[in-house]
Amino acid sequence: MEKLKHEIHRIKRHRLEYYHSHLDLVEDYIDEKPDISIETCKALIEGISKLSLHLLNQEPLNGLVKQDRNGGNKSEPFQTVFKRALQELQKGRGFSDAALCNRFGTAIQYIGELRNDHGDIGHGRASLKEQVNDADFAELIIGITDNICTYMLRRLDMLAEPVLEYEDNPEFNEYLDDQHALPGKVRYSHALFDQEFETYEILLSDYNIELNPDDE
Repeated sequence: MEKLKHEIHRIKRHRLEYYHSHLDLVEDYIDEKPDISIETCKALIEGISKLSLHLLNQEPLNGLVKQDRNGGNKSEPFQTVFKRALQELQKGRGFSDAALCNRFGTAIQYIGELRNDHGDIGHGRASLKEQVNDADFAELIIGITDNICTYMLRRLDMLAEPVLEYEDNPEFNEYLDDQHALPGKVRYSHALFDQEFETYEILLSDYNIELNPDDE
């Protein structure tokens, strides 16, 4: 999944490094347990879909939960999550092919069904599976996943509001650490970023104003 790896490395925000472990699973099990690779492809598409809806629509990262007829909680179907995310990612292009999104949604639904029927991780099994997919078929699903996820991340990078990351301001972080030295290896700037993000943003704004008063 070289395209997706390249995109994750290029974007360097939204904490996409989380998906490296998924990519390792996909590649490590192609020959030995191809159904694990296919199952992980489904997880990649679903995760990037939820991330897109979270960043663009401020939806919960874990996805929307609705009540079923019995009053219990029911997660939004995988295919619906993907289709909504893809439609959101079409915005700003000057055109949006809703029919194409729906057709892709059908293909993605099939990947979800493969995961449910043949997955080795997501569902406990009482006996051996009747069918095990082979490496060639897994490669096909991986290729589809690589292209779809790469496209989604490129669109997301264009549409999402800039996200402040700790690594974006090394000089400011060093300034904070010099002003508030802590014992051991704990860095004040990192602790402030993680625990008091709004305060970090305010101090960063003040710091930038002092450096560039003409921009105020």
